[in-house]
Amino acid sequence: MNPSLSGLRCIRCASLWPPADYPEGCPSCLEAGHPASLECLYESSAAQTMPVPVLGAVTLGEGDTPCLDAPALAQAEGVGQLWLKCESANPTGSHKDRMAAQLVSRARLAGATRVAAASSGNAGVSLAAYCAAARLEADIAITSNCPPLQREAMQRFGARLTAFEDSLSRWPHVEDLCRNHGAFAGTNYLNPPVGTHPYGVEGYKPIALELLETCGLPTDIVVPTARGDLLWGIFLGWQHLLQSGRIARLPRLHAVEPYARLSRARATGDARKIWDGVTDQYSIAGGTSTLQSLEALSRSGGTPVEVSDAAAAQAQQRLERMGLATELSSAAALAAVSRLRRSGLLDAESSVVLIVTSDGRRG
Repeated sequence: MNPSLSGLRCIRCASLWPPADYPEGCPSCLEAGHPASLECLYESSAAQTMPVPVLGAVTLGEGDTPCLDAPALAQAEGVGQLWLKCESANPTGSHKDRMAAQLVSRARLAGATRVAAASSGNAGVSLAAYCAAARLEADIAITSNCPPLQREAMQRFGARLTAFEDSLSRWPHVEDLCRNHGAFAGTNYLNPPVGTHPYGVEGYKPIALELLETCGLPTDIVVPTARGDLLWGIFLGWQHLLQSGRIARLPRLHAVEPYARLSRARATGDARKIWDGVTDQYSIAGGTSTLQSLEALSRSGGTPVEVSDAAAAQAQQRLERMGLATELSSAAALAAVSRLRRSGLLDAESSVVLIVTSDGRRG
């Protein structure tokens, strides 16, 4: 573990906790019925390029993904600059590898022999791969309609799969494995949900530094979002760069979702409700949101953006004509630019990064 990791702080009540594993977030807020994520604190972190909890983590070569300048898209959308951060270049094809590297490494250091998760998509594949690399068992709770290629990929990496009828019904199974059978939590299992284990979410922080070194300090970053691990992790990276004096301001982070969840949660000030909807944007589906998503938007000055399946499909075709295959939910980030431009949040001076989370190689 990183010796400068000094503790964790609740993003809701600001209570401090010693370095340990908190897969259910802040214990005090959980007891009060308000699941809240914890953020890691480091001593002398300004001296570290981008501090993460686990040093010398298990790796399959994740990170340092390409960031493509897309001037034709920028011109078409009426913004100054536009880049595509291609997280599909990670080993299993999605951004989840960054989180899996830290999370699985921590599981091994903690003496765990198995990792349990609820996922029918990229997270399950990634965790299965990194568990294989770390010689840990992987128990993945999937839905009965899990895409065949996702299911097959998890099984090839040796994961043990258990199918459930719907997304929420998987969580009690994972909760039982983690609370009663010694499994290390690879995903959320609470309802209302909390973010994934804070040590895993820290794995997304280097994206901020990679962007800074490649394209400077953008004005806006557009992130496909379900429960906000990626959104929050990227924010934490920029927050570190601000606190260490590397940047003078934060970029705005915008959350792309297929139907209104965060906008409703923000209006009510409560992220604990369920707002179901139907969508083909598989990776950012589901009716739940999290406090960490709201915090990333609030602290960065960003906004939620709803993108329909039809708009996402049109954006997907535009990217394909450029030679880029993307998952539908990844393409939704491009569709969100048009909505942000029309709303006046983006203009001809804006410099925008789209997080392309996956290339959709598995459907």
